Amino acid sequence: MIRNLLAVLLSALVVVPAARAQERPNLLILSIDTLRADHVSCYGYERPTTPSIDLVAANGTRFAAARSVAPWTLPSFASMFTGRYPTRHGAGASGPVRNVATEPPRMLAARVPTLAEVLRTAGYRTHAITSNPYLRLGPVRGFDDPVVKAVRADRIGALSREWLGRHGDDRPWYLWVHFNDPHEPTRAADAQLRAIGVDEAVLDDPHRGALERWGDRDAGTYLGNRASEAEVRDMLRTKIALYDATIRQVDLEIGLILELLQRRDLLRDTLVVIVADHGEEFLDHAEEGRAWNHDPRGIWGIGHGHTLFEEQLHVPLVLMGPRVRPNQVIAEQFPLTELMPTVLGLLRVRAPEDIDGENRVEWMRDRQRAPIPMAAESLAYGPDWVAWIDGRYKLIADRLGHVQAFYDLERDPYELHDLVAQVDSLDAGIRLQERLRDWNDRVIAEAPPATAAGELTDEMREGLRSLGYVQ
Repeated sequence: MIRNLLAVLLSALVVVPAARAQERPNLLILSIDTLRADHVSCYGYERPTTPSIDLVAANGTRFAAARSVAPWTLPSFASMFTGRYPTRHGAGASGPVRNVATEPPRMLAARVPTLAEVLRTAGYRTHAITSNPYLRLGPVRGFDDPVVKAVRADRIGALSREWLGRHGDDRPWYLWVHFNDPHEPTRAADAQLRAIGVDEAVLDDPHRGALERWGDRDAGTYLGNRASEAEVRDMLRTKIALYDATIRQVDLEIGLILELLQRRDLLRDTLVVIVADHGEEFLDHAEEGRAWNHDPRGIWGIGHGHTLFEEQLHVPLVLMGPRVRPNQVIAEQFPLTELMPTVLGLLRVRAPEDIDGENRVEWMRDRQRAPIPMAAESLAYGPDWVAWIDGRYKLIADRLGHVQAFYDLERDPYELHDLVAQVDSLDAGIRLQERLRDWNDRVIAEAPPATAAGELTDEMREGLRSLGYVQ
C-alpha cells in the first residue's frame, strides 16, 4: 500500500505547474502537533517516519531552520495564523508563573484578524478539521463550521477526504487539517512500529501502555527522581519508538489526502503547507530543568510548553505548489510569524497591516538572504521567560532582562554548553540583550487589552484531559 501510494505521488509531484490563469490557488495547510524537526526523515532522521512529507519537500521548498515562536499549541497557532507574537495577539497563558493544568489560557484578541478571516473576505471557502480542543480559543476563528474532535489520524484523514470530495471543485478553498497523534498519549499501531523498523523488544515492552502517557505527573517525577540510568534508557527507547510510529501514521494520512487531490486534478492548483506547531522534549534538558526547578508541576525533561530549547521550537516547514521553487532548501532561520503574510503573498492576497511578520516571497528567492531574527515566548508551565534568536546565538531571559541561558547554536546546536557566564563580555551577548529589550518594550506597548480566559465546555475539558493538559 505505502509503496504503491508513493509511486503515485512521485509521478504526480515531479512538477507542479502554476495555477490556472485568472484563478487563485487553493490553500491546504497540513499541521502536525508536537512534531520536532529532527524526527522528520527529510531533516536527517534515520528512521523512515515521513515518506510522504519527504516527497513534498523534494518537489517544493523545505525550511531547514523554521522555528515556532511559542512551545505549545494555542499561542503557536495563533501566531502562525495572525502574524503576531503571543504578547500581541493575547492567546496563551498569563501571569508571572503559568500552569495551564490549573488555569485556563486566554483567548485570541477579538480584533486581531486571522488567516481564515482574510481569505474568507477574499472569496475563499474555508474549513478546518482539527484534533486539539485548545484551537477553539481563537485559531479556528474565520473557518466555516470548523470540526474540532479529539480523534486519531485515520479519522481526521477520512473527514478531510470527505470534505474534499464534496467541495474540492468549489474554487478557491482553504482547508486546514490538524493531526494530534504525536501528542500525548502516543498510541502507536504495531504496523507503523514495524514500518519504521523498531526492535521487536519495543513491541513487547511490558511498560508500553504506561509509556504512552509518560507526560503524566507520576511518570515525570519518576524519570526525574527515581529511575536508574538503565531504566531511563529503556523507557526512552520505547517512548521514542511510539512517538516515531505516530508520525508515520500521520504521514500515511497526508499521503492519502495528496493522492486524492492528484486524482481530482487539484494538486497543481493548490498551495500545500506542511508544518508543526512545536516540538517535544525527551530528556534533552532534564538536568537544566532539575537545576532551574521552574515548572510548577514539578516535572522536567519531558513534554512541551515548559522551556524555550530547540527541541520545542525547531519545527518542520515545507511548502509546495504555485510560485514555490521545487527542490529548494532554505537554511536561514524562518520564524512562524512570517507564515501568514508569506502564504498570502503566494496567493496574491493582501496581508493585514500591523502584524509582526512580513511577506517573505522575495526573500525565499534571494540567493543572499539573511536569517530573520526572532523572539519566542509564552510558556504554558513556568515563569514568563522570553528568548531572542538571531540565527546563530540564542538568549533566554525573564521580562526584566535577567539572563537565564545563552547559546551559540552554530557551534552547539543541541544547547549543551551554556555561555551565560560570558554573556556580558561577548559582543553577541550584549547585542542580543539589547535586541530582546527593544523587542520586549515594543510588544508590551502594542499589546491588546487582556483577553478573557477561555471558557472550557465539558467536551473541551474532556478532550484536554485525554491529552494530559488538565487533571
